[in-house]
Amino acid sequence: MQLDLGIEIVDINAEEIRPLRHTELRQGKDFSSTSYLRDNDKETFHLACRINRKIITCATFYPEITDKKVSKNPYRLRGMATHVDFRRKGYAAELMNRSFEVLKEKECDLLWCNARLVAISFYKSLGFKIIGDIFDIKEIGPHFYMYKEI
Repeated sequence: MQLDLGIEIVDINAEEIRPLRHTELRQGKDFSSTSYLRDNDKETFHLACRINRKIITCATFYPEITDKKVSKNPYRLRGMATHVDFRRKGYAAELMNRSFEVLKEKECDLLWCNARLVAISFYKSLGFKIIGDIFDIKEIGPHFYMYKEI
């Protein structure tokens, strides 16, 4: 899909987005920390924004039950990352808007994530809400549980 921002949003495999996960989400940690258990599941999908074939934003989505919100077909968002040179320019929002379309096609009714504090306002701007108190993910830091009804 080609957008006015001069990017394309593409389905992509996990191996292609792991370098961006590493530089933006797992700095200083072993590269192996960028691999998620569900990366290669049949129902998992990964989206990336590219400019001139360079991946600048990525996210991973897969079905996962949540105990915080009742839902028939919940999906989890993980590994949302944007290269530091491309933040706050609308690329991640475009990727998420595309994900909402894909999730609707998959009959998803709820998207949820554990959001880092620096990302809270971004997710709120997309309609996500917070449930519960702040909590810590070991070796990563403080997070809030957030969700959006699809």
